[in-house]
Amino acid sequence: MAETAITAVLSKLGELAVSEAKILLQVGDDIILLRDRLEWLQAFVRDADRKRRAGTDGLTRVWVRQTRDVAFDTEDALDDFFHEEVRLPSPIH
Repeated sequence: MAETAITAVLSKLGELAVSEAKILLQVGDDIILLRDRLEWLQAFVRDADRKRRAGTDGLTRVWVRQTRDVAFDTEDALDDFFHEEVRLPSPIH
């Protein structure tokens, strides 16, 4: 009886491990895609910032400011997530 219960638990744990691994693989792909998009955005921002410094383009100035604000907000949100949601599991005693 106990062996059957343990076998069922091990089976469920195995299913959970496979499910978690699939999710982590997908997250890894999403992170690579996000990194690539952020690199493109960074290149555009550098170019726009040069134009803004020249003072010739009011639209570029607004775009750079708003993009910078969104980047700071995103950084704050990520910091909050890592400080509040990503925690190491407590040791089992």
